[in-house]
Amino acid sequence: MSLAKSWIFNHPVTRRVQDGYFENDGIRQHYVTLGEGKLIVLIHGFPEFWYSWRHQIEAFSKQYQVVAIDQRGFNDSGKPSSTEGYRVERLVGDVAALIKHLGRKQAVIVGHDAGAWLAWHFAALHPELTERLVILSVPHPNAMREELAERGEQYKASEYARVMSKEGAKPMFSTWQISLLLDPLALPLYVAAHRKTDPQAITSFYRLSYPQEPYALDDKLPMIEAPTLVIHGKRDRFLIASGHEHNARWIKYEPKTMMLDADHFVHQEKPAEVSKIIMDWLQDVSK
Repeated sequence: MSLAKSWIFNHPVTRRVQDGYFENDGIRQHYVTLGEGKLIVLIHGFPEFWYSWRHQIEAFSKQYQVVAIDQRGFNDSGKPSSTEGYRVERLVGDVAALIKHLGRKQAVIVGHDAGAWLAWHFAALHPELTERLVILSVPHPNAMREELAERGEQYKASEYARVMSKEGAKPMFSTWQISLLLDPLALPLYVAAHRKTDPQAITSFYRLSYPQEPYALDDKLPMIEAPTLVIHGKRDRFLIASGHEHNARWIKYEPKTMMLDADHFVHQEKPAEVSKIIMDWLQDVSK
């Protein structure tokens, strides 16, 4: 029985989603899908899995086909044979392969936390596949590098990332800890996902893809061409809101930025508000 169907007390959407799999780079990867219409791809952050988007799946599936992936190394997706398999270029390839697998030409790309980092890179490297871009929490990669280089608030807030980027480091957070904070009733679901998650999926990201000193800008990263929406929790302890002030320098169109009274997991803390903001924005930019 699928993890999505195995706990009757979870969010109702878990009993309605369909499980699917695709393959890229020799790795079999899991996703869930619900709804019909234009494609929205939801990319979770660390240390989560597809279920973190349960509220948005419910809301978006009324008008769209919503697909929430398990990133490689997480939950029901396969694990790379080496840490090199967690480089952001490989993760970008996963999203491109998913869209092709679904027979689509484009998708609205939505990412949170490390999923947002991936979403930024995907939109930059695959503008032809990116219809719209929605970012939760994470500034543009080069805006983030600038913030870190200043060694101010963001540098202090990113201490956890520097710790986890060291060789041999262990994850400082787990999916079940997130469950206790955000969805205690789903604790068994998170525990099961945590047991199947490769610890290297988290630490390898910070070692291979997160900005490292001296925080030089990535001049090879193309300009973002897709219309972009950014949503940020003002109480986020890991990502400082000021980083978003520089996003526009790397985006063709002026991004819309929304600051909410929320912490880091903004889409779970304020699910109805976040879902409405995204849905309204998608309808506005489609006119």
